[in-house]
Amino acid sequence: MAIEKISDKKRYSLYKISSPDLPKNSFLIRTKVASDILYSPYLAGKRLQDLQQDMGRIFARAMRENALTDEKFGQVTELVLLAGGLYYFLNEGFKQECNFALQQCFLGIQRARIEGSEGQFTARAGYENFEALPDNATVIIGDTIATGATLQKSTQLLLDAAEAKGKNIRKIIICTVAGSHAGAKKVAEMEKHLQKEYPGASLYFFAANQLFHLMPDGTDLRFFGPTAMMPEETKKETLEKYGEYLASNMKCAVFDWGTRCKNPRAYYADFLGWAQEELKGGKVDKKGRQMLEGMAVVTRRELEEFEKRI
Repeated sequence: MAIEKISDKKRYSLYKISSPDLPKNSFLIRTKVASDILYSPYLAGKRLQDLQQDMGRIFARAMRENALTDEKFGQVTELVLLAGGLYYFLNEGFKQECNFALQQCFLGIQRARIEGSEGQFTARAGYENFEALPDNATVIIGDTIATGATLQKSTQLLLDAAEAKGKNIRKIIICTVAGSHAGAKKVAEMEKHLQKEYPGASLYFFAANQLFHLMPDGTDLRFFGPTAMMPEETKKETLEKYGEYLASNMKCAVFDWGTRCKNPRAYYADFLGWAQEELKGGKVDKKGRQMLEGMAVVTRRELEEFEKRI
């Protein structure tokens, strides 16, 4: 496994990941916007969405500069995974960066835990609309990736729809603000399946800042852990922000992404509950205690402001 910086662009640096168990075209995008999202787990609602809209622009720019160099925009469509994919704002990013509104397909999909297992999930779809799928399509997907079950099911449904419509898939591009190493390995399996179905097709994988370690529950993403992958710059930033304890024990890099975006009141309460229990536990180091106490103060203020507005 190797991580190599290949370019410094406006607003982001790009790293190539070379590993036999990951997609051939795997990249990390290091950017301040991603850091503002990942190291601010107390943000939810509008403030989180404002940051993510900016991240949508950076994803659009990175795709345009590194993966969409020979496409006509009319062949590009976004597959929006409802509901979390709505908050990746990739279409908004393309409108800002490329002055072009993406064609969009939609898929309502949910993870479901496999009964009797620890951390094992499948996914089921309740709604699909592939009307905007063009021929020789380049399909863009934004998703937060833990086990990769949702993404794997979604791409299979995409391929099924393409076959039914007699359409060709030329390229799939996946963007994630928080993706696990385990999930990225699932994406590599998807790449092999894609190329078996459509010889000559390619897959690009863009992850923000790092690949996270997936905990046994199949949900929580840790900054540090046996399977985490990151450049030295990200490791240094995490230690400076969080210290040793939180770097390994912050419950999750993004917690519940959907709840944070669409139900901030519930998220604030959940985050405060976790922070208070962690502070009571007596294991947090000095740096971690300072960070958690500060986050709790900000979260309470955010919750109070939210309550005033409703």
